[in-house]
Amino acid sequence: MHYIPVKTRILQPPQDDLLTVLDESVTEVKEGDVMVISSKVVAIHEGNCRPLQTTDKAALVRAESDLTIERDYWPSPLTVTNNAFIGSAGVDESNANGYLVSLPTDSFTAAKYLHEYFVQRFDLRAVGVIITDSHSTPLRRGATGIAIGWWGFEPIINHVGEEDLFGRKITVEVANIVDGLAAGATVVMGEVALCQPVVIIRDAPNLTFTDRPTKDDLFVSFADDTFRVLYKRFIPPACQG
Repeated sequence: MHYIPVKTRILQPPQDDLLTVLDESVTEVKEGDVMVISSKVVAIHEGNCRPLQTTDKAALVRAESDLTIERDYWPSPLTVTNNAFIGSAGVDESNANGYLVSLPTDSFTAAKYLHEYFVQRFDLRAVGVIITDSHSTPLRRGATGIAIGWWGFEPIINHVGEEDLFGRKITVEVANIVDGLAAGATVVMGEVALCQPVVIIRDAPNLTFTDRPTKDDLFVSFADDTFRVLYKRFIPPACQG
């Protein structure tokens, strides 16, 4: 499996044309590739930016969170958005040139749109798209990449019913393929000033390409989350069903 970074020009907030940048910078996409794209440049493409000096960032973070947990030991709350714990609900001022950049309005719609772009431009049948953001993990320092939207391939591999090396039947094991690919691509992208918001993953194993929506294959509700015990007292009543 190969991760191929794509250097681009800087996309300028509050709005810039990502498709023009892709036209300029991505010269080849092959059958079976997965295109990984930073949520920051997708949001700038959408114009999902607000002036830093005149925007209440704290209010914006709360408005864009599905769950907000205040922390008296930290300057910002713990937030859930896009079915993940993501700092400040993804609202970010880095590489934003005086703006606050939110996450894409609908990362799955954006991923499908970009999938259609790559299919048509390069005359492909099987290609995947992942939109990434970064988040922190409890009891670990630093950030890793996570998929907040994707299209074109199955995000998980269900191993239930298979046998392990010693013949024991698997009862619950499901492999999260999409987040694994996103984490590797984010390492290649870098977090600060490399200007590599696109990564091509080539020869990824065990991918099944599809045109159906697969969000519900990976995402679970608050009610079905096995980690719910850690935060259930903070879940709004409207989200507890």
